[in-house]
Amino acid sequence: MTPRNNKLLADLPDSEYQKLAPHMELVSLVKGETLFKTGDVSTHVYYPVGAIVSMMNEMSDGYSVETYMLGNSSTVGALNMPSFYTAYVRSSGLAYRLPMSILQREYPFCPVYMKNAMAAMRRMLMQLSQSIACGKHHSVEQQLIRWILITLDRISTHKIVITHQELSRILGFRREAVTLALKRLSGLGCITSRRGEIEVLHRQGLEARSCDCYWIGQEKKRSVVSAAKVCMVPPTGIEPVSLP
Repeated sequence: MTPRNNKLLADLPDSEYQKLAPHMELVSLVKGETLFKTGDVSTHVYYPVGAIVSMMNEMSDGYSVETYMLGNSSTVGALNMPSFYTAYVRSSGLAYRLPMSILQREYPFCPVYMKNAMAAMRRMLMQLSQSIACGKHHSVEQQLIRWILITLDRISTHKIVITHQELSRILGFRREAVTLALKRLSGLGCITSRRGEIEVLHRQGLEARSCDCYWIGQEKKRSVVSAAKVCMVPPTGIEPVSLP
């Protein structure tokens, strides 16, 4: 495991990488941990290499909403400015931590890092914008698939540790609606859903059923295979279902 497991750092030239890497510390982030809150000036920037950190918007009534998830293609922490979100660890895992003072000192001398950071910000803004459109026009199942695929892009396993209640809060739907959507995807053989865990069995099947909102802002295009009509390989005892 090295800092280059974070995609933002992976393509840095060695001259820039060596300015930052010696000052990085590998830390374990635990689900439920808050790295910093809205309005805080973070003392460190985090580069996830396994953990997922949610950008949470805290409401005045005490309710909090996930607006974006930060994983191995992102950084967590704004350079020398108050944060506009609360950084909440949603999935336990590893991250590299760099003192913000080091990043502030070296940033002007790292043009490739600047470029990568701006590209990551652009992708985030595109995906945030598209998530609003998706939330207004697409079904619970489509929004759930989009969320699962985006999560898979940020972790190194096909298992997602999350409860139905957590999913309902993230997506903004009743728990019963989320449970029904998960059951349907299980019946199609795309996933299995256990207590506190979703295991993806057939990613191509999920991609085939996804709306275009997932693909917008990604660094890849919808493939011919995933766009085609496919037949799922269902769990034992479930009849094959052809996608409409």
